[in-house]
Amino acid sequence: MPRYSDMDINASGARDFVMRKRRPTVPQLLMVFTMALVVSISLTVAVMDKIMLGVLLVILFGSIGWYVIVQLQRSRDIVLTTEFQNALFASALGINNKFCIIIKRDGNIVYLDRSFQDMFPDFIKLARRTVDILLEYGRVSREHSDKIYRAIEHGVYDKVIFDIRTAGGEFHKIVMSIEPIMRPSGFILLRGREFVQHRTDVGLEASTPPVISKSTIALFSHVMDSMNMGIYMAGPAGNIIYANPVLEQWLGYGDGEIAARSLSLQDIVQTSGDRAGTIEPGDYEGNVAMQKKPGGTVTTFVNQKIMRDEQGKIMGCTALVHNITRPATDAKAKLW
Repeated sequence: MPRYSDMDINASGARDFVMRKRRPTVPQLLMVFTMALVVSISLTVAVMDKIMLGVLLVILFGSIGWYVIVQLQRSRDIVLTTEFQNALFASALGINNKFCIIIKRDGNIVYLDRSFQDMFPDFIKLARRTVDILLEYGRVSREHSDKIYRAIEHGVYDKVIFDIRTAGGEFHKIVMSIEPIMRPSGFILLRGREFVQHRTDVGLEASTPPVISKSTIALFSHVMDSMNMGIYMAGPAGNIIYANPVLEQWLGYGDGEIAARSLSLQDIVQTSGDRAGTIEPGDYEGNVAMQKKPGGTVTTFVNQKIMRDEQGKIMGCTALVHNITRPATDAKAKLW
């Protein structure tokens, strides 16, 4: 944010960082002190009074001493605040990261966090610390090193996965994020974290609990049974994975028989009217004819909604079913 007290900022504000010039400056303070001293001596010589000279000198040096003490205390407060903020920012940068460093565009390292120092205790003892020396020290492959150099040279965001040798000769698989810092420009943030191999879809399906548990379905079914309302759930291919006892009773099936026989929506549900045909797993609302096991149909009003997971993938559909006992029911209110 531009400040009017900054003396070297131009009107266009093109510079992304401006060094503040404090007022008064050291030369100005020396000039004021010299002028005050000259005036004091001149007045003393003019009136030939040594007591006045002593008083003026006490006032002069007392003012200077007060100013020095105030500035010294202010400098200590600034140093304390800066150290606290540095510790805070360093801790924030290191969250969920194995190490964090900041480099210049020329490759010189200007910041190393504590985790980096623990991983590379011998590297930080080197007289010269640059990113190319680090990659060579960690025995990073030439291919991965060149990719890191290109991202740094062009100042673009990138991620590189590579193996790096740490203290003790151990190799760790690291994902390094290369992130240019916008302000002040010319600096790049490098953050590394442990590479974790993503599990396959089969592994995820085997280890991830179902979105709708059996206990949840049982509780929901109990509520619907109390309302004398049917309910079914179908997978993305249209196979019925659950039907509550009320719906199975309407259609003449035993408890759990519809899901056990792997029936699909096309086996028991038939739409009517302008949208005649088999019902698909998706959003649907309207009258349908459901096929009974002994034969014949039951006219019902179905409110069917599609189900998606957190990534937006279709999981299937669920529906509330109302048994229509009177013929004129086209204006049936929505069930949810």
